[in-house]
Amino acid sequence: MELQSGQNIQLSTTSLCLTLSYPKRQGFQSEVDPSAFMLNADNKVRGDNDFIFFNQPSTPNQSLTLQTSNESSQFLVDLNKIDTDINKIAITLVIDGPDSVASLNSLRLNIQGIASFEMPLQLRQEKALIIGEIYRHKGDWKFRAQGQGFNGGLEPLAINYGVDVSPNETKPVQPTINLEKKIQDKAPRLVSLAKKVTVSLEKHNLQSIRARVAFVLDASGSMTGEFRRGNVQAVLDRIAVLAVQFDDDGSMDIWGFAAKHSKYPDVTLDNLDGYIDSIQNAKKRSAWEILPGLGGTNNEPPVMEEIVDYFKNSDMPVYIVFITDGGISKTRAIKDAIRRSANYPIFWKFVGLGGSNYGILEKLDNFTDRLLDNTNFFSIDNFASMTDESIYDLLLEEFSDWHQIAKEKGIIS
Repeated sequence: MELQSGQNIQLSTTSLCLTLSYPKRQGFQSEVDPSAFMLNADNKVRGDNDFIFFNQPSTPNQSLTLQTSNESSQFLVDLNKIDTDINKIAITLVIDGPDSVASLNSLRLNIQGIASFEMPLQLRQEKALIIGEIYRHKGDWKFRAQGQGFNGGLEPLAINYGVDVSPNETKPVQPTINLEKKIQDKAPRLVSLAKKVTVSLEKHNLQSIRARVAFVLDASGSMTGEFRRGNVQAVLDRIAVLAVQFDDDGSMDIWGFAAKHSKYPDVTLDNLDGYIDSIQNAKKRSAWEILPGLGGTNNEPPVMEEIVDYFKNSDMPVYIVFITDGGISKTRAIKDAIRRSANYPIFWKFVGLGGSNYGILEKLDNFTDRLLDNTNFFSIDNFASMTDESIYDLLLEEFSDWHQIAKEKGIIS
């Protein structure tokens, strides 16, 4: 049986032999390193023993053993020996060196006597792949074909699964070091976010993309609780770390809107601490206002139109995070702004923050009357309950897809 990416099948036997074949093209100059991760219900390893790779080729109880050769490897799995708190086994491959997976002749996984999965390699530039997953489902075991790529190699892949990778196990990833250093120098309280950002960037193939970043915040009266609880500042902190990675100067344009709107001084790591308090208290404001002079009701289209005009001639892609607690009613005018922005290097990430009635923002996947899909929406019902890893994954979802299509259409270079 030949599997397609995303397809899953029931496993009818508990003794598995998975052969991963990776013949190399002429001139291939790198090492190919297959590995496996034994994962718990949180999709993390329990410890270093759950990471099976060239320096540690088997689990302590021999439930999984890795046998490697130059152009193929075997994973021998005894599902009867898998610990009960292991829910999943991720089968992966990493290219250690200057080549990418596209430099292989082919990449094929064969589960002896059960199924095969061949990954298309054309146009792929990743250095690491999650090839497939063996996982528990309602008391049985299943296999899912994957093919998800990571560009940075072993380190971000291992970090994603909770492995503490030491320097002698893999080469350090320079973007991670640079990002951590910048954060440490300017905003040390956020340094813990650097690795999480890097892992999400790798998962979404965005670690090499450069972009301008903008932040738009709903300052209508219903957002009072989100401001008071510090959630708006917390979201801004997380976007600021992304901005440092996306843009060399690390600055971020910022607008606030309610009935009216205003552009505020750029956010940088130098002024990030207490930034939201500073713009709230810069001038005297009415009792019903969150930001001085903006009023208390929400009116999205004017600020969106201003942003389109501001960025339409940008020589870099523009990644805009737009947070709101809902009450969206001006559907036609919002569509007009989005439709116009689709002709320019502008991508909108709409984030619902503890609200309701997000209107057209929740239905943007059905909005096809534009040059290309340049938007994505997700909502956070309770910011305090969300992990940083989940937030970054949601923030970056679909940006890479838009970036690729925008390049194909000549919107960005």
